[in-house]
Amino acid sequence: MSAELKRMNNQSQEYELRLALNIPNIVTAMRVVLAGIIAWLLWQHLFLAAGILILVAASTDWLDGFLARRLGQSSLGGSLFDLVADEIFFMPSLILAIVAGVFSKTDSLMPWNPYPYAVLALAGGVAVLAGVGTYLWKRRSRAFEFPTPTGVAKVNFTFWLAPLVVAVLGIGPVWLLAVLMYLAIISTVLTFYSYLKKGSYVFTD
Repeated sequence: MSAELKRMNNQSQEYELRLALNIPNIVTAMRVVLAGIIAWLLWQHLFLAAGILILVAASTDWLDGFLARRLGQSSLGGSLFDLVADEIFFMPSLILAIVAGVFSKTDSLMPWNPYPYAVLALAGGVAVLAGVGTYLWKRRSRAFEFPTPTGVAKVNFTFWLAPLVVAVLGIGPVWLLAVLMYLAIISTVLTFYSYLKKGSYVFTD
């Protein structure tokens, strides 16, 4: 097969909307399974085990993308599944961590703690799910490209996760958690702005 044919084949796989049973997608599915276990552990206030599994689940977010690129198994369906799995894992974990009171230690360092961080992060998650759902709905009648993540968006999920991990595991001084929460707020605002400029067509076109 010529190099040009290989390139065209890789492009068709990348933008094909199907969810193949392959190693990267199995790794992504593991994150969804872990989300349920983490939620139960947080509900039971088993914070050490929950924190460790949050780190394990977060590592799968990097691993599935690495494997997809390494094995030549990147696909649009896999990318969308990855986005949805992130929110299935993150949003319930954050809500239950707030209910468990793990962010209360920063009450003196953040007004209306932890809601400036939490509300923006959860709103970002809802926006991601809404964007994926809207894209899938519109794609039924016409094909168009799903917006690739902007530079700041690629690291934003890490900024969301860092305060959650530190709060659940009780790592470091109180000011460290507060700083991470403020950084997450800044990152989320920048991500909203960058996606509005680049990907708002998913909702408006």
